[in-house]
Order: sequence, then C-alpha cells, then structure tokens
Amino acid sequence: SSGINAEWPLRPGDPQQLTLLTMDHSDGIQHNRCQDWKNRALKNCKIVKNIINKIEANNHKFSPGCIYCENCMNLELKGGLNKIPEIILCQNNLHSQEELETILSHELVHYLDHTKNTNWDNINELARSEIRAAKYSLECHNDKTKLVKGPNNPEKCSISEEFKKCVREKAVTSVRIITDKNSQEATSIVDKIFDKVYNEPL
Repeated sequence: SSGINAEWPLRPGDPQQLTLLTMDHSDGIQHNRCQDWKNRALKNCKIVKNIINKIEANNHKFSPGCIYCENCMNLELKGGLNKIPEIILCQNNLHSQEELETILSHELVHYLDHTKNTNWDNINELARSEIRAAKYSLECHNDKTKLVKGPNNPEKCSISEEFKKCVREKAVTSVRIITDKNSQEATSIVDKIFDKVYNEPL
C-alpha cells in the first residue's frame, strides 16, 4: 500500500501547493497508463461511480474532463484537489489500477464536499471531509477491514471495528499533515466530531 504522506489530498487553502513537472516524450507511457486506469475506474469501479452519482444528485454536472493525469514534483504525493476544483492524479507516483482507484475515490469525496460549499479554511469542516473521504473511498478497504456480516442479522453488513479505526487514523493523519498540527491536536480535532460525521450518509 502507499505511504501515509502519499494519500493526503491537497485542498484549497492548503499551505503546500501542488507542483507539477513538465512532461516530455518519455512520460508518454506513464500518462497513457494513468489515463487507461482512470477510464477503467470511471467505467467499472462501483465506489467511484457511486460517489459521482452523489455529486450529480447534488445538482452538479460532473465531467471526467476535470480529472487530470500529471507528473507531480512531490514524489510521495499520489493526488490532490485544487481550487477550480480539478482532481490531479500523480501519474509518476501511481503504480496500479487499485492504487489509482483508492486515490480517485478519496478525492471524489472531497470534490463532493466542495460542491456542498465546504469551507476548507475551517479546520472542523476540513476534518469532517477527511473522515468522510477515509470512510467512503477505498482507502480503508483491505483484507483486515472489509465489510463483515452482523452477528444478529447475517444478511445485513456492518462495518468492522478495524475499518472504523482505520478511518479515524487516516483522518487524523490527514488533518495533522494539512494543518501542521501535532498528533495530539489533530486527534482532538477529529475525535470531537468523529462519531457524528462517521454516521453521516455520503
């Protein structure tokens, strides 16, 4: 899996800017591969398609043309959301279809929140979006945190405690990095709103 620093998205108002490298001919293979993965995700990934449906249900016409495959100067960065908003996928740092779908789904949740007039300079609203992005993207979906069947209702899926822990940890990490808070401060910010936000629908 990708490193922690590699998954935090760049929101409007972030102190760090998304710096792009100029592409040359040698980058064509990476670019075409990223575009192919992106198109497959938009066509086949259920979670990606579900988030886009939510964006459009919010009276916002979503265009795949706002998702760009680019080279990123920060070699740990996988993707980001800029002020326009546009989603940038760092083609030089993405290494698989699965990794791209994880980053794209995460950024799409932020895109959805952006259409709902999220104030990215408000630390509580930023933390809220980080919790939602960690929960509703593919970020915390792995072998240890998959949906499990509830013991009292085997036909209904419930979220494992491991999944919930992952969501919280990812949100805390993102808030810490984006706001330059220390771990204790970021944890306090997330914990104050976590239970309420975690139970919000997408």
